[in-house]
Amino acid sequence: MNVDSVHRSLRERQRQERQELILQAAEQLFTEKGYYDISLDEIAKRVGIGTATIYSHFSSKEDLMVAAIFERALQRVALHIQELAAIQQNAVEKLTASFQFLISDDFFLRRAQLYYSLGNSPEAQKALNSRQSSISENARIFSETLAEVIEQGKIAGEFRQDIATSTMLKAFISIVRAQSVKDRLAGNYEDVSPAELLQVYISGIAVQATTTQ
Repeated sequence: MNVDSVHRSLRERQRQERQELILQAAEQLFTEKGYYDISLDEIAKRVGIGTATIYSHFSSKEDLMVAAIFERALQRVALHIQELAAIQQNAVEKLTASFQFLISDDFFLRRAQLYYSLGNSPEAQKALNSRQSSISENARIFSETLAEVIEQGKIAGEFRQDIATSTMLKAFISIVRAQSVKDRLAGNYEDVSPAELLQVYISGIAVQATTTQ
């Protein structure tokens, strides 16, 4: 490798590291304050760079938010779900660990809030369209990992065979979303704990033990 190639490789690595720092700061700040109360100047200040540097990585504020909240965050969540699925022993433990992570992360709630804050912005739609392939791929990994866990539970005799895996998956994601938004809705649901909600779900999909007389 010649000197020019080494320099190009170093510059590219530095660029990637800087972009990751921008994405980290953007995700934190957009999550903390929302879309409208954050400026690119504030994100740049958090990273320790000039605002113009952000524009060398992202075309607009909308593009940065889509990259940070939808593309990068979904990738992070998908990878973590894969790690949990590999660590835990049985399907119930894997779903429980995934549920606890997802509600603690408030992933679905944050995405929904920021998505609606974009409204019908042409720039936001352009950013979503340009990153749709990556977003869809990470969503596929996320869904397929959970579906594989459910299938493992069926094969092991933990989960019922008479309920489609797709139905179990949709129900699981629904209770995660419900748990994420319940405290923001009218009314008080504190009497229903996350553990109880998950137990209702697990009881519904689990193979019930039979007793002999």
